[in-house]
Amino acid sequence: MDKRIASEPKIIQVVGYKNTGKTTMTATLISGLASKGLKVAAFKHDGHDHFEMDQEGTDSYQFGRAGAGAVVVMSQKRTAVIKQHSTQLDDMLSQFSDYDWIVIEGFKDAPYPKLVMVREANDLTLIRKLQQVVGIVFWTPELMKEAEAEKLSAQMDKKQDISKGAMAGFLFHEREVIVEALLQLKSLNT
Repeated sequence: MDKRIASEPKIIQVVGYKNTGKTTMTATLISGLASKGLKVAAFKHDGHDHFEMDQEGTDSYQFGRAGAGAVVVMSQKRTAVIKQHSTQLDDMLSQFSDYDWIVIEGFKDAPYPKLVMVREANDLTLIRKLQQVVGIVFWTPELMKEAEAEKLSAQMDKKQDISKGAMAGFLFHEREVIVEALLQLKSLNT
């Protein structure tokens, strides 16, 4: 097991449009990295601001409704923090420095290396809009060929090696290959 000592966590983002498999890929990366004995944190962006972690009727819900700016629930095995204000991604990331990896779903404009999910041809437009794309995950071989035809192939490394700075192309079902490609990176946060 390749445990890193006293270094910042590697960060990878999984981005894409709605219904492109972001959550499935994020869970796959978390599972694959954790199975290697690595400590993994997951961040998810909710663009609709309608999530609620604490449920009506619970003590944590009551405390938040009573006006607490933050509610912390702790047990022997879990800790949950609910803050009643917006937090910047970088500020939150700094609180997770003791993790080996942080897998972020969403936050397209954040300045971290990204895997872009491509389920339909229209999803290819996102690749040109984003910075630090290290990999593209295609749902079908036909979409990968279409990307090559649109001159994205000049930027893609067909060897699925993202350690050299080129974008790697993957197929959605090659999940283990994607995890292994991420593990080969020397420095993901440059």
